[in-house]
Amino acid sequence: MADPSLDPTAYEFVRPARMRQVLEEAPIVFLPVGCVEYHGPHLPLGVDMLTADNICHRTAAVTDGVVLPPLWLASGVLPLPHGIVVDVTVLRSVVRPILGQLAEGGFKVIVVFSGHGALDHLHVLREETDRLMDEFPDVNALTTVWNELNAGMEGDIHDHGAKVETSYLMEFHPHTVDLATLEDDPEAEHVGIYAANPRFTASREWGKIMADHAVERLARIIEGFSEGERADSWMMLRQLVERLQAGDLVVVEDSGRIRNGSMTFELHNPHPQSKYITAVDSLTIDGRQIDLAGATLANPSIGEGHTNTHVDRLGPLTGFYIRRDQRMVVTLPHARIEPGDHVVEVRLVLADVLEIGARGSLRE
Repeated sequence: MADPSLDPTAYEFVRPARMRQVLEEAPIVFLPVGCVEYHGPHLPLGVDMLTADNICHRTAAVTDGVVLPPLWLASGVLPLPHGIVVDVTVLRSVVRPILGQLAEGGFKVIVVFSGHGALDHLHVLREETDRLMDEFPDVNALTTVWNELNAGMEGDIHDHGAKVETSYLMEFHPHTVDLATLEDDPEAEHVGIYAANPRFTASREWGKIMADHAVERLARIIEGFSEGERADSWMMLRQLVERLQAGDLVVVEDSGRIRNGSMTFELHNPHPQSKYITAVDSLTIDGRQIDLAGATLANPSIGEGHTNTHVDRLGPLTGFYIRRDQRMVVTLPHARIEPGDHVVEVRLVLADVLEIGARGSLRE
């Protein structure tokens, strides 16, 4: 294993003379952000942090600049064994002074690169890099994540603990991956793995292809700043959500339950990727608008912490995840619906940038 102290992009090993050179010639700094989170039995807990760190160092080798030690505090961590999560306010209070000091120290390009894809977590980081550019107009501050950089690629570019993240670790730190801990069955499901069994899908080759593409695109974006372009941390989010989260949910026909005027029913996500719901725009039953006061959403799947999330509290920092092949329970305390067959139509907002729906028959 190479001695990290020999890496000229490693902030913690840079001496003052080298830092002065960076600030004069290529005042670029990367802040890798990850988390400690369960990704199945075959991967280390620091997958997100390790992925972000490696992509940042490979990009800095192209653009020059320096890479800070990775930040492992994150919000939106799955409620699975050994994970550590902080509130979004804590994340903000940590990131804001770091970014401010980097700008005050003379860096003109600041890249916050997340290996953790939780959208509330990313929303805070985007808000903070935008805020920094308002305060320092001569600074370009960008927040992005690996799957956004690869949104234009063909093939699998996003998952949790499956082909994509396993392939990255096989490329970056192959000694940390133990595929033998997974079931020898392509159809087997594992806690913490949200896609097909990576024992049969992941490869170091795919990890390198994804990493090379992400590094190339990020380097091009940074090059554009020197040509007068302005950082836009939201543009790639829109592209990614349109690719990964588009597609309506399905009303589960036999899931209707009516009790004392209150109604519950289920929506199913048949798509291969998660959806992050930040608002319920409307809900009608038999063409009649339903009062959403007190309405809640719940995700009963193992490893999910979404229980009785109030619809009126949804937002970009308080969104609701429904992942692949999961069901979401909708409770309407004031529906006033009679038993029988009904037509349900729902309009949902994803990540504050895309609208989808669900329409179907419901039988109680």
